[in-house]
Amino acid sequence: MGRIFNLFKKDILLGIKDVFIILEVVFSVFIVFIVLFLIPKNIEQDQTIYVYDRSGVITGFMEFFGAENMDLDSELFVESREEIIAGIETNKTALGLIISANEDGTFHTELLTQPYTSSAMMKFIDVNLEDLFSILTGTYPPDVYAAVRVTGLQEGMQEDIPFNKKMLPVIIVMMVGLVGLFAMVSLVGQERSDETIRAYRVSPASLNMFLLSKHLMLLAVSIVTFSILYIPVMGFNGYFPALLIILLTVVIGSSLGILLGAFFESPMAAIGWVILLMLVISLPAISLFAPIFSPDWLKFIPSYYTLFGLDAAMFPDNNSHIILQGTAILSGIALILLWLSAKVFNQSIRKEM
Repeated sequence: MGRIFNLFKKDILLGIKDVFIILEVVFSVFIVFIVLFLIPKNIEQDQTIYVYDRSGVITGFMEFFGAENMDLDSELFVESREEIIAGIETNKTALGLIISANEDGTFHTELLTQPYTSSAMMKFIDVNLEDLFSILTGTYPPDVYAAVRVTGLQEGMQEDIPFNKKMLPVIIVMMVGLVGLFAMVSLVGQERSDETIRAYRVSPASLNMFLLSKHLMLLAVSIVTFSILYIPVMGFNGYFPALLIILLTVVIGSSLGILLGAFFESPMAAIGWVILLMLVISLPAISLFAPIFSPDWLKFIPSYYTLFGLDAAMFPDNNSHIILQGTAILSGIALILLWLSAKVFNQSIRKEM
């Protein structure tokens, strides 16, 4: 225990001397300032739709159900086609919709779009309008209603989370979760290039202690930087499960860093692989903000469980199973990589002796 403590103290002092720890803390303070004061809480704007209802079907529907019970913040009803054109010329994100009734009881819709409106968006609107009028007129066959099933995969999903807080899981993964990967490659690669590891091989302590000390140093730095980022924004709500998830991620990253450090003799030699791994680890952030993009192969990336575990811990809402699942999977990956990285690193150093 005394040897581990001395190695840990040595790594902390080297981290401070090399400005690595100081930069981590300073950047964390800078990032939390940006999250609190510069990133807006809400960046979403409802797209305005100007509606000219010549058929009266929408007006009748509103009168039947009560307009005061309907959310019409994004719909503006006008009295002519000219008003629609004037509106969408003024508001460059607005669209226009003209609804007319046919003699056979069906409806005709005309969509007025901006020049840059994508064909996919127009198709999406057409399908939604077809569904709407089929429901209003009762023209859907009974077997269609019977065939539709809606299943909630997660109950009580929050939709009013401020954007700056929603960004925090991604920021924490980039600033804290990946520090193990980048820092461990740098620390191990530097000591290999300086040949201090060869000298360490003849000391009373083992290489496993050498690696454990670096893991502990990175975990200690991660706790500090995580707390700086998390507490000012979220307080202590979900702090401990989020901390556990991010520390497991740090261990995974630092183990990958040791594997890279075992094959490359200097930090610069491994920088290409570090950048590639960081890009791959960042991919699951897409699913966090756009859940519709969640292919199965994305779930093989550990940061997928980190991001969704952090999100579940920070914004709890009948989703504790996500935290448990993420913790279990990350723990298994961390244990495997800890063992594998130590084994590979020891074998690599022995070959150099």
